[in-house]
Amino acid sequence: MAKSPHSSREQQVNLIRLRTGHNRLNAHMNRKFKLAPSPTCACGQEDQTAEHILQRCPLLDEERKEVWPSPTPLQTKLYGSRQELEKTTTFITSAGLIV
Repeated sequence: MAKSPHSSREQQVNLIRLRTGHNRLNAHMNRKFKLAPSPTCACGQEDQTAEHILQRCPLLDEERKEVWPSPTPLQTKLYGSRQELEKTTTFITSAGLIV
């Protein structure tokens, strides 16, 4: 079966959630719904936001470097080419994140 030229619905939903900030990360779940005890990431360094997990979280360094061996701007990870967006969804999956 040939690969679809479009991302799966799950991948598209994850990208929209990361772009808008309406996601299941601690920052949103704590501030909006009080469903997370704290907005802080498990790393303890800052709030768990899309920017934090995609760019700086030390707990995800290994997975991040596997997908993006060289520094990549957040804009590219969220709004880049289809290939870049597939890298983002691959990272989310390999990191075991639920967004």
